[in-house]
Amino acid sequence: MNRKQIFFTSDWHIGHANSIVFDKRPYRDLDHMHSKLVKNFNKQVPVDGVTYFLGDMATHSAPLTKTIIDQLNGTKILIVGNHDKNYESCYNAGFDAVMHQATIYIQKQRVTLSHCPLTGVFREDTSTMKGSTEGELWHGEERNKRFSVPNDGQFHIHGHIHSPNGGKSTKILGRQFDVGLPANAYRPVHVSEIESWIMKTLKEENENNL
Repeated sequence: MNRKQIFFTSDWHIGHANSIVFDKRPYRDLDHMHSKLVKNFNKQVPVDGVTYFLGDMATHSAPLTKTIIDQLNGTKILIVGNHDKNYESCYNAGFDAVMHQATIYIQKQRVTLSHCPLTGVFREDTSTMKGSTEGELWHGEERNKRFSVPNDGQFHIHGHIHSPNGGKSTKILGRQFDVGLPANAYRPVHVSEIESWIMKTLKEENENNL
């Protein structure tokens, strides 16, 4: 029996025109962005695939969000982010399940999923970010802790930081992996890439006696 293919993605920002400017997304306008994201997604994710969306799917109208979500292949599980509305609205937008956070196992390793990076672990330089608080280890850490999980040495998959964000953040740092669109060529990340990252990290840690 073949296992279903699993994917991860984040930070679609449906309906959010400023995201094109902020991330320097390669799209002319929102219609262009939406159509390309749907095309990229369905080209990679099969109709029986399972995708975890790690938050910030939309910032605007529910009808528009539902129109986009309904076009996407497979089972769609949302881990809510700071820009997402209430659970019922997200569920009605077309997700098969809506969660606050989750834990899965990949390569026999515990992997936590949330929209934001791990609490208390450096993830990006916030010193020049608008609205940042001195000492924050990623943007909005203090006000968005509910979209994070505690660090206890686990592997963690997240979004939120929009890597590379003008060089302030990186896709992978230690045991954390940003699956947001800007860091991944505006396509979902297949579980095989996560598996390779975990094995590579474990090998490096072993070689460095970490």
